[in-house]
Amino acid sequence: MDRRTLSLLVVPLAALLALTACSPGSSGDPGGAGGASEEPADDTGGGSDLGPVLTECVNGDWSADLDDLAAQLGANLAANGLTVTDSTASGTQEVAIDGEGFLGFGNAMTFVITIDMGGGLVMTVTQTHTGSTGADWAWDGEAETSDTSGRMVFSNFTNSDYDVQSVVAINGTASEQTIPMPEQPTGDVPLAVTCDGDTLTTKADASPFTTTWHRG
Repeated sequence: MDRRTLSLLVVPLAALLALTACSPGSSGDPGGAGGASEEPADDTGGGSDLGPVLTECVNGDWSADLDDLAAQLGANLAANGLTVTDSTASGTQEVAIDGEGFLGFGNAMTFVITIDMGGGLVMTVTQTHTGSTGADWAWDGEAETSDTSGRMVFSNFTNSDYDVQSVVAINGTASEQTIPMPEQPTGDVPLAVTCDGDTLTTKADASPFTTTWHRG
């Protein structure tokens, strides 16, 4: 793999790490409150008078639209100069949000991106995300919160079993060169959130991607 292609892949693929509701490096029960700390994030949590309609909307179980995420990833790589011929996703990415201020996130998803490198060379990048995270959540008291949008912040993370693996193959043969991924320390990854009926969207500050979630 040439250095230019490698450099163009690093940022968008690393940005997928910011798609989680909490940063990789923390772990919990994707089923919700069971994996999170018993102490609320702060007094702006789901049970307060800050954004009560939005809190009621986000409360529940959600599944991510992985096809849409794959399309965004492919478009981002293409916009950065790569000839992307296919970008697909499989598996699941799920989040359970408790209106009282607990959140659990878990996934088993795989992205496969195919890139025409020219000269008869085709590169396939397979990135697999597995594991779960958990934390307390709250609405950011310094940000504007309405009935349909707000900013979610996190605290009290639990230990992590979140793992990301990337495999690069050229014309079907695995390459010895790996995609360097930055360290993702346990910590707060604020999310811009919108919710309307059975559709939820989240966008992490560090990511160019918006995740669309469907209830149930």
